[in-house]
Order: sequence, then C-alpha cells, then structure tokens
Amino acid sequence: MPAVSETTRRYERIEIELPVRLFIPGQGGLRFEAFCTSRNLGLGGLFVASSFLLPERLDVHVELKLPEKPLAIRSRVTHVVPLDDENLAPGMGIEFLDVDAHGRETLLRYFTPTRYDQFFQDFVGEFPHLKKDLPLRDVSLVLNLWEEWKVKQEGGPASTASGAPPATARRRGDAEAPRHAPRPAARRPRR
Repeated sequence: MPAVSETTRRYERIEIELPVRLFIPGQGGLRFEAFCTSRNLGLGGLFVASSFLLPERLDVHVELKLPEKPLAIRSRVTHVVPLDDENLAPGMGIEFLDVDAHGRETLLRYFTPTRYDQFFQDFVGEFPHLKKDLPLRDVSLVLNLWEEWKVKQEGGPASTASGAPPATARRRGDAEAPRHAPRPAARRPRR
C-alpha cells in the first residue's frame, strides 16, 4: 500500500505513547482483547506499535488509557505495517469511527501539539493569574475548535498551515492516516 503523505492527512498527529487496549465485544464477553502502545495520535485516529497484526478493515474498539479515565472508541484498522518491514516499526493505523460528544471533547482537550503548549506558556507568562482558571486542556479545546472552524470557513486543511510546523519526514513507527474523500470547499456568501 503506498504511503500517505503528511499533506494528504486529514488530521495532524502528535507523537505520544499511551497504553491502548484493543477489544472486540462478543456475546457474553469479549471475542478479542489485546494491549499495545500508541506511537502517535490525531483527532481522527492513531497508530499503535504491536507484535501482532489485525486485518485491515476490521472493526475494533480502542480504549485509550488517559490520565483522567479511559476513553473507548469504536474504530477500524485502516493500515498494517508488517512485522518484517525493514523501514517501519510494525503496527496498525486505526481510524476512529464513532466518537460521541464526550469522547470528542476529551480528544479535543487532550490533543495538544507542541505549538499549543508553547502558546500556553506565552499566554500564562503574560497573564499568570489566568493559569489556574484556564488550564492547558481548556486552551487545547479552544485551539482545536478554532483550527476546525478555519478549515470549514476557509476551504480546507491548507488554510490552517500558517503557523504550523512543517511536516516531518516519516520515521520508523509513524502511521499512515486513513484515506478520506476530499471535502468540497466551503462557499462564502457574496457581499
């Protein structure tokens, strides 16, 4: 399967190692359960490093072990890096399919690229009294919603490129993102 470039990804990724439980519910219990570690995370999915591989297009539940409490999301395996790949770490790219309102808010609060943290440090440096009332997780929520709003209003992911760090070269362990049909550009009302 050809590699997905950073420019065709729908969501930005952050490198993060989180404990992940993969499971498939069954009648009266679990049909499958395994534990692995995330290598990167985006608002649309993640890549997990693993010594086992599930088939592509398999629906699976992902439970992210977040500091506050675990977050389970119905998902699908979209890409597999084989165990014998000489250039990439073995594992699976997994797309989130069903994220409820609480899960979406949790992801938006938890997804904190380096530039958000840098912004937050500058922000509380200028307004230290707001650090207690406006923690980094709240700032991440607002900045992620702002980025999504810009995409919807300004016509696509390229509109969010200003200020974002350039895409890094793929390294062993990076996942390929799920492929999505391009969204039509938003139309602006004529004035």
